[in-house]
Amino acid sequence: MSNIDLDFGDLTIKELRQRWMKAFGKPPPARASRDLLELGISWHIQSKKFGGLDRATRERIAALATDLQSGKKPGSSQRRTDLNPGVTLVREWSGRTFQVQVLEKGFLYDHKVWGSLSEIAREITGARWNGPKFFGLRQVQKEAAL
Repeated sequence: MSNIDLDFGDLTIKELRQRWMKAFGKPPPARASRDLLELGISWHIQSKKFGGLDRATRERIAALATDLQSGKKPGSSQRRTDLNPGVTLVREWSGRTFQVQVLEKGFLYDHKVWGSLSEIAREITGARWNGPKFFGLRQVQKEAAL
């Protein structure tokens, strides 16, 4: 790992706010503390260098933000796993986009009818996957251990 300079000790609050603006393309919260500015800028630098949040985390954050904006209790929205015929599932994997159409009985992918999403996920990835999870239809239950 190469060193990343995350020492902001010599910067003024005004300079930190400018760095935030440059990093995120919008001003920081009006009452953001020095610590928050430093943490936000540090995260941005590290995510550019080493990669940011994974797809599932980004989707979860977006769902929570939607709940908050609509006045719902955060996390109260749940995805439907019962799919109506005609629905098209889209999944990006290894730089390619895959589409699967839900049928009355089965799923249409690559001009072939498949019995399960797991079979399709295995065909796409070459590995065993839970099909609904691969296509983003199931939430990971991480809070169960709490």
